[in-house]
Amino acid sequence: MTFTQLRILQAVARTGNMTRAAEELATTQSAVSHALRALESELGIALLVRGNHGVSLTAAGRAVCRRAALILTQVEALEQEVATVREHERGSLRVGVIPSANTRLLPPILRRFGDAHPRVRLTVMEGSDEEVLEWLETGAADIATVSSGVAGATGSSAGRTAGVSLPAGLVVRPLSADRMLAVLPSGHELGVRHSVPVVELAQCPFIMSTGGCEPLITAIARAARASLKCHYRVRDTNSILAMVAEGLGVSIVPELALPAHRAGVHAVPLDPAAERTIFLAWPTDPLPTAIAFAELATTLTPHLTTRQAPSPPWPVLATRPA
Repeated sequence: MTFTQLRILQAVARTGNMTRAAEELATTQSAVSHALRALESELGIALLVRGNHGVSLTAAGRAVCRRAALILTQVEALEQEVATVREHERGSLRVGVIPSANTRLLPPILRRFGDAHPRVRLTVMEGSDEEVLEWLETGAADIATVSSGVAGATGSSAGRTAGVSLPAGLVVRPLSADRMLAVLPSGHELGVRHSVPVVELAQCPFIMSTGGCEPLITAIARAARASLKCHYRVRDTNSILAMVAEGLGVSIVPELALPAHRAGVHAVPLDPAAERTIFLAWPTDPLPTAIAFAELATTLTPHLTTRQAPSPPWPVLATRPA
């Protein structure tokens, strides 16, 4: 059994495809297939289920992959500690990011980190909050962005919360605030207002984001005592915006997820106002490069107030006076 085989197993598990895993590892598909078959032969168990549409882990494969993540994380930590002693920073950093943070918030941080640490191999993996938290838990990511939401409420509305379960052994630091905005077709009657009441938005056909914001959007509607008419369920933000531009419905999207140019779409704040906080999370025994990344990221983004940044474990949504 080799570290290379374990890294290949992790890549295949993450991508669900041998070709994409080979591209990620800069090798060939045949080399990936050979390494996995050799690992299965040595262990005497099937690790993968191979099908026409990709591969998936067996129960034994998931157990091996979890153990492999722990082994490789320790190997990586050892390599970087040795590099630090020699005053030559080397190694790699795997950053898990939620799509909205990867659209506008992370790129300048990634560029500055690459400039400051040219010997560190930087890998960015995009996924939902649940996915990046799983990557942190299994060691597939060394640091990641996650989010929580804070929505305003008028009057005496108490609202409700929906919790996000954090894996044990994580350090969490607030990074940036992010407003939740209503997105409407250009020329929509609600677009002329300074803000859009959630209850009125709920009267329109709604395009629900399934890329990670659904619990927050659902909680926003619940806090406003509104019932969204979900006609479509779409993962990709660009697809949501294209459907809104065609007049198929309206949606709620984080401001950081919106591109600079969005023809045919108008974004308006919600009433009651709603926002979420983007956090950085990393293990309690982090790689030195993860700490360096966190320190750089927090210096490049606005500082949050205590009110804006709830302490974990946090609710996805909590109400506060408007």
